[in-house]
Amino acid sequence: MSGLLLIWSTSVVLAAVALLWMIGLIVARTWRERGEVRRRDDLHLIQQVFLDVMNGSGDAVGRLQHVKHRARLMAESLLEVIALVRGAERERLISALAAFGVDEIFCRRLSRGSVAGRIASAEALSIFPGDRTREALRRAVAGARTGELRVSLMRSLIEIDAPPALREVLADLGGRKASESLLYLPLIARLVADDTMTALKAFGDPQVAGEARVVLAEALGASGDYRALRPLCIAARAPDIELRIASIRALGALGHPAAEPTILTGLQDRIWIVRSASCEAAGRIGLISAMPRLEEQLDDPQWWVRFRAGEALAALGTAGHQRLRAVAISGGDLSRRTASMVLAERELAAAA
Repeated sequence: MSGLLLIWSTSVVLAAVALLWMIGLIVARTWRERGEVRRRDDLHLIQQVFLDVMNGSGDAVGRLQHVKHRARLMAESLLEVIALVRGAERERLISALAAFGVDEIFCRRLSRGSVAGRIASAEALSIFPGDRTREALRRAVAGARTGELRVSLMRSLIEIDAPPALREVLADLGGRKASESLLYLPLIARLVADDTMTALKAFGDPQVAGEARVVLAEALGASGDYRALRPLCIAARAPDIELRIASIRALGALGHPAAEPTILTGLQDRIWIVRSASCEAAGRIGLISAMPRLEEQLDDPQWWVRFRAGEALAALGTAGHQRLRAVAISGGDLSRRTASMVLAERELAAAA
């Protein structure tokens, strides 16, 4: 009898738990739907106020009093509108919002709430340059933890002509995960473009972390400044594999033929990724002298090296096309298949 009572009691408890669970789901869904309705209403109000202000209704901005707590929503809406308008309408909107104190709302939002909201507020603050904005962004950088937020804050500082020091950004980059370090590349590229000499000094400093030097190499290549040529050629022979790869890719981006000896050496590197990057760089620079070695790479054990070598030969114009056609006819098994594939992709097979 006690066994049956236990089963019955357990069933009642399970049924009660299931009922409470369902009620919880219903309440959560209802709450979420109401939140979405409120968000749509607030978004419509914000957008309408922005339109009215741009059309000359200066007092319309007072209606934002009801949505001052929706800093993220206002920031995202403002960024969308600012990206679309120019001239007097843009200035009218910015002036009205600044007078209303929207920038103060965004400044306060930098230190609380979700990361996404903080990022939106940081980006929106770039529209309101000034001492208050600069100080708020710098304080937020000091307290931010996630890489995405820190990059957004520093990007806004650049937008308001108060950029962080390159050394500071490089130190911040040190120790970051690879996925986070990629976030810093556009930021560092802008700083490098503005002050290449400082970047070159940092690139040659052995105290700078390896991850930072890798990102610096890519940024120097994108800068188009030929003063980076020699340091990159030296770094392309460094023991650090990632630095070798980044430097060779940067040399390809620079496109200067003086990088020829370094690229030819890279084509024989023991690391296949370095060989692949060297093939790509040879094609981008247009190194005709690299054709014999590129043809040899069509037999490389690694598929990516073979493919990049074929792409490089195809990029070298008529002479490269002739090499590919010759290999497609009389090369070894691997090289013949690679050459044929590249010719077909470039629609050159018909002329073979």
